[in-house]
Amino acid sequence: MDGLQFHLRGLPIPAKKKRHLRRGDYELAERILISKFILPGMRVLELGASLGIISSFIARGIGKSGKLLSVEADKSLLPHWENNLRSNGFSGTCENALVCPTWIGEIPSHLSSTQFQPCDDKLSGRAKAGTDGGVKVPWKTAGLVCEENSFEPTALVVDIEGTETVWIGSSPGFPDSVRLIIVEFHPQYSGPELAAQAAQSVIDQGFRICGYQNHVLAFSR
Repeated sequence: MDGLQFHLRGLPIPAKKKRHLRRGDYELAERILISKFILPGMRVLELGASLGIISSFIARGIGKSGKLLSVEADKSLLPHWENNLRSNGFSGTCENALVCPTWIGEIPSHLSSTQFQPCDDKLSGRAKAGTDGGVKVPWKTAGLVCEENSFEPTALVVDIEGTETVWIGSSPGFPDSVRLIIVEFHPQYSGPELAAQAAQSVIDQGFRICGYQNHVLAFSR
């Protein structure tokens, strides 16, 4: 896929998603924006690492002079993340946590009270209210993740299945070091109005929209 190699055998995803991978249209919008805006030497914080496919494209973009710190809520995906990066000659760090994409304040109670809900399609698990079938995964703010890893990001790549709407009620507090943000918004979960408000919250932090593909927007400052 775009010059990178991913092994389908053993991936915990449905046959339909494997067909997307074979056709090369998996997360195409994110890949287009990453190829355009992720540059050598960037320090990228990726929220929602999944199988490491998008992580691999980020790693290629930042080159050997860049750094990648990823966060994924589903612990069972971490070996696949590592294998996909390694098989393409890349490296990085991936932490297991549910992440609130903010740098200031506490995690809002409506998030901290939720648990990670896996599903048969490993690419579609997300935090939901209720405990039936839920998995206890620690909640952390993006700020705490960076602090614990002594990581100062210059770019964010965010795909966290609707949790980005926390920006509406809680200021993101993006650090000054962050100059680029690529976000996949999820109106199918939050509704189009809340997705638009979340995008406006990024703009209110001094960013402008510099690219878009479907529900994925790139912001810069």
